[in-house]
Amino acid sequence: MLNNKELHTNRASILRKIGKYVREVSIVVLGVAITLSVTVWLNNRNEKRDMALYLNAIKIELEENIKIMDMAIDFLQVEAAYTTYLNSHDIQSYNEDTLEYYVHTTCYYLNKFPLKTNAFEMLKSSHIMRLLDDKELLLSLWNVYIDIDMLNTNFEWYFNTKWGHMEKDLSLIRNGMISFETAPMYNFYIIALTTSGLKDWKAALNDTNETITKLEKRK
Repeated sequence: MLNNKELHTNRASILRKIGKYVREVSIVVLGVAITLSVTVWLNNRNEKRDMALYLNAIKIELEENIKIMDMAIDFLQVEAAYTTYLNSHDIQSYNEDTLEYYVHTTCYYLNKFPLKTNAFEMLKSSHIMRLLDDKELLLSLWNVYIDIDMLNTNFEWYFNTKWGHMEKDLSLIRNGMISFETAPMYNFYIIALTTSGLKDWKAALNDTNETITKLEKRK
């Protein structure tokens, strides 16, 4: 049998081993906790950085779209003015100089104004969008890009429709079957289109400017 001294020695040895084991486990646990904390911190920092990059790209894209919208509105305002002129006069009272002016400024002028969506599409396809806690900003982004998609779709229809009328009109001119007195592109401006889309472009321009302001306030 072990005497008291030996029992005390054995107990002390066991306690030392337990203490050493606890310290080793504690060091491992602490190391894991620190590693996890650092990983979470780095992930959060990277996500914030990525969010800032995505939103900055969207801001730049929307600023470019504003320039395109301004050009489209300038163009459509001339279209609307010609429509107004045709609607406010009888065919017999059309002024030849006025018709000629619109021939050179709008009747046979056709251009596309494609609005960009790449930056927003990249945000949608990433995991970053779910981390955007500013719901008002998120809603504004969705609404603006819905408007942009609608404008792109409607203007594509407008472009194709006007082009079809231009081909018919130019064919009639070549065959001597149309003159200024009958008003160039009359059917297009009176029957096919009244440029009602102009108000949609102006509304989208206003919404885009407001969204850019929200993006700038987020910085």
